[in-house]
Amino acid sequence: MRTILFTFLVTGFLLSSAQNNLQNYTPSILFGKGDWEFKSFQNLYTQAKSFDADGGKVDNGVRDNFFTSINQFLYGVNDQINVGFDVWVKHSNTQQAGLSSQTGITGFGPKIKIAPLKSVPRLSLQSTLLFNLVDEPEGSANKYFLETDATLWLNQIFFDVPLNEKSQLFFQQAFWYRFVNDGSFAGNNFLQTQTSVFYSYFPTSRWTIYGMTEYFPTHYNSADDVEKAEAFFSYFVQSGVGTKYQLIPNLIELEFLYTNFWLGSEGQGAGETINLGIRVIRQ
Repeated sequence: MRTILFTFLVTGFLLSSAQNNLQNYTPSILFGKGDWEFKSFQNLYTQAKSFDADGGKVDNGVRDNFFTSINQFLYGVNDQINVGFDVWVKHSNTQQAGLSSQTGITGFGPKIKIAPLKSVPRLSLQSTLLFNLVDEPEGSANKYFLETDATLWLNQIFFDVPLNEKSQLFFQQAFWYRFVNDGSFAGNNFLQTQTSVFYSYFPTSRWTIYGMTEYFPTHYNSADDVEKAEAFFSYFVQSGVGTKYQLIPNLIELEFLYTNFWLGSEGQGAGETINLGIRVIRQ
């Protein structure tokens, strides 16, 4: 699951209608009427260690790999409402508990993005509802390590601040709420809150270099007391560096990102990710 947590933030920047450079497309700014974007982001997460109770790293004895492909389409109804859909495909290859490879569509569904305040054009809200289409998801029929057996309602707040002509700060606060089926997590719904910060530097009009940090806690109802939600039940922190290049200016952008999971609660994976993305914008 962690292989997809930061994906919404790093797969591309959406454009301000007053400018045509792709560097000005941030998730905070909506498309104009008839404009659209397609993004495909490929993420490989690998881990051989996990965090212990003291925050140290312990060897798991095996290496687990998770590949996620997130494909997104967004269309401009007008400059205050955009609509679209996502398709998330995930593949796991793990040696834990004697299990092997699995592949499936772990998320499919619609999304809507709005700009609530005309006076604050770099603030937007996005809501996505994703259905898990895997026949035997995690938590059912002894299937594990692919995706939680749940429907995901993902709500995100985007905001960015241009610092000058060469740099920019971007912030996201996201709320991942999972409507869990009976076979997974003792049938208890749970909430995750994702806080992310990106700093971008633009050496040229075609290159972007950025750094990111993300804090991602899970707030969970335990099986022993379904009426009590335990805040910050678990968490992890990841940081990384990436770059983007406009292969065809104002049309196609390529992206590379590396991240490392350097802090987490007991049992969380101490892994790393390698990510490749492509984005196409038409206006």
